[in-house]
Amino acid sequence: MDKPNRPDISARSIVILAALVAVVAALTLLWPSAPAPGSPLAQLCGALGAMLLLAPLAFVIMKRSGFASNPPAWFIGHVIATSLGSCLIFIHAAAGNWLTPPGLILLLMAFLVLQGSLLRAFLSHGFSLLFARSSVASGFDAPPNLDKEALRQVIDAKTRLLASIDPAADEALFSPALKHWLRQPWKSTRYLALAEREALMVGARASAGIGLSWSRRIHMLAALGFYLGLIAHIVVVLFFAGYAADGGPIDWWYITDWGGHR
Repeated sequence: MDKPNRPDISARSIVILAALVAVVAALTLLWPSAPAPGSPLAQLCGALGAMLLLAPLAFVIMKRSGFASNPPAWFIGHVIATSLGSCLIFIHAAAGNWLTPPGLILLLMAFLVLQGSLLRAFLSHGFSLLFARSSVASGFDAPPNLDKEALRQVIDAKTRLLASIDPAADEALFSPALKHWLRQPWKSTRYLALAEREALMVGARASAGIGLSWSRRIHMLAALGFYLGLIAHIVVVLFFAGYAADGGPIDWWYITDWGGHR
């Protein structure tokens, strides 16, 4: 049987897209007559950019849910949508102040684009090993003081636990998907803890390097902070427009002007 076609995106393409985002960001900083963030053009760019920046969230959901028949294609869509969405957000914020709460969200977005691009383009092999949560001893240099009996106990515990989570899954390849987290969150958490313990025992994190071993966690935490900040920004400008304007004119489309000075 022929293997399904699995598209991929090259490191060169990722670098080009990251460079495009950087150029747009630099041009917006030098834009002398940039439209105000609340102007029709800038607000439209902000709305479209925010929708495109939902692609990474969709990628994670589809990948972890198991519904994606072709995860690499979703990843490519996530990279392209993030690049284009970031450019639109930079245009939206061209005349804004980067040293404000919305500006901090913008800086967090720039960090995510830069960090994600560098990791994927230049450290893709090690990064892919870390994204695979189920750690296998092969491919890593096991530490000389490895307690093989203790490792066997951890693997046996994972195998017994997996039988109650997903009996048809392979312990060496399994990673809790969205359906497992929704149906059995406690068991999924225990399984993940055992997988992390196994990775530490076999030296997976140390083999990848301390900085790289934390890169995934940092990326996910930064993404969480960005999405929370984005949601808060949208809620404030649409429903608390008076508060956002801080006594000035509300020159953008909004739903309510709660929080204004009366």
